[in-house]
Amino acid sequence: MNKFERVIDANCNRTREGLRVLEEIARFMLDDENLFNNLKNLRHEFTDTEKYLRKNGSILSRDTSADVGKEYIEHLESRRKNIIDIVKANSKRVEESLRVLEEFLKITDCKYIKQIKQIRFKTYSIENELAEKLSKQ
Repeated sequence: MNKFERVIDANCNRTREGLRVLEEIARFMLDDENLFNNLKNLRHEFTDTEKYLRKNGSILSRDTSADVGKEYIEHLESRRKNIIDIVKANSKRVEESLRVLEEFLKITDCKYIKQIKQIRFKTYSIENELAEKLSKQ
């Protein structure tokens, strides 16, 4: 089992999951078609990049039962105060996982670092936009 592939797998999952949560907030909580489409397009942009990142079968390296961090993660994610907390938590999840991918790709293949970085910076902007719009509701 390649430990590098485990890192890629976990962080691709985090990115996609976080983007989907943000997308659903734009769609169902804000009814904001433009923001929803921006997030949907961003998720698809990441998915296209993810296909390359997973070319070596990183999903085959997944071993959730032996993950030494799973109990800690579950404890941290058990409560949110409001919808803005959900936006912040999922935005940070996306941003941090993209940063991890950027760093690990520096070791193996720099080809997609620029795309990953662009997605990360777009997420910063979307986080602000979502929080601003939700605070006005």
